[in-house]
Amino acid sequence: MDKIKRLQKAMPDTMEAAIFRDPSNRFYLTGMRSSAGTVVVTKKHAWLIIDFRYFEDAEKKVKNCIVIEETALYEQIRGLLLEEGVRTLSIHSGLTSLEEHIAMTTVLYPVQIDISSKLHKLIETLRMEEDEEEIACHRKAQQITDHVFSHICGFIRPGLTELDVSREIGVMLTQLGSDDRNFNFIVASGENSSLPHGFATNRMIRNGDFVTMDFGAVYGGYLADMTRTVAVGHVSDEQRKVYETVKEAQKRAFDKIRPGAICKEVDAAARDYIYEQGYRGCFSHGLGHSVGVEVHENPRFNEVCTEKLIPGIVITVEPGIYLKGRFGVRIEDMIVVREDGFEDLATSPKELIIL
Repeated sequence: MDKIKRLQKAMPDTMEAAIFRDPSNRFYLTGMRSSAGTVVVTKKHAWLIIDFRYFEDAEKKVKNCIVIEETALYEQIRGLLLEEGVRTLSIHSGLTSLEEHIAMTTVLYPVQIDISSKLHKLIETLRMEEDEEEIACHRKAQQITDHVFSHICGFIRPGLTELDVSREIGVMLTQLGSDDRNFNFIVASGENSSLPHGFATNRMIRNGDFVTMDFGAVYGGYLADMTRTVAVGHVSDEQRKVYETVKEAQKRAFDKIRPGAICKEVDAAARDYIYEQGYRGCFSHGLGHSVGVEVHENPRFNEVCTEKLIPGIVITVEPGIYLKGRFGVRIEDMIVVREDGFEDLATSPKELIIL
């Protein structure tokens, strides 16, 4: 279903109109990328108000709402809402600045501004349950990501720096059709791999290193997110044990994933196993996060999330063990929750690869 029609259908009787100014929701609703623009939705109509830089492109690309060139934004919104008899406008309070709120409160009067969490919860719920068209974009992005991983395994060798590997990943993502390079992906080797979000440096890769790579392609505006840790030359018994522990932890989480499963219980399946193996305190981030038009969405696999999984959620499963100042391992797959369990979109191998 068209995203705006889906939103209109889901709007409760107590919500007369909604406004979105952030890039992610603007893209989600209209399918157009831009650095500016405002989407206004009532139960009957929808408008994209956008400035001259994007107006011509928006007229061509945006088909599910009326495109208006921005001249005096809040005065234009006020006119549209009053013409429809709208008395209250709901905003995404978590994404609205104080300056924007003051401007809307002042200029849109007598329209009142609803700053409750209603719109935040509504759009989050809609984005959580992805349709097959969206999942197909994730699948294509993941296919590109898998191809890049296969290539990079033939590229890594002692003497290269983390930055060399990072640049090669970026080049290959673009060559293979990624819309963008996604988030600031991670390449961390040796002692740097103990940093869960360590970015690429000039550190030179050496024999005996683990190299952790966390990256993903973008296709049709939807993202992939995958992490693989490979070894260079050889591994110690301790390195192998840590790797196999992480792999088994991911499998235990997979065994819990199905519609109705509670997110924190999936997290516990992996976390408890890691702790039981003697690595308490070495896995401090959540087990995973949903992925959509942004790399980190909700719900999440962590120790506090009580959301239940439903079919259509695209979410990562990424246990890790990080031994401070020594090395770390993370394995991450992006999966889709299905009626009968889940579909793993990642096909890159998870057996320990020694290059």
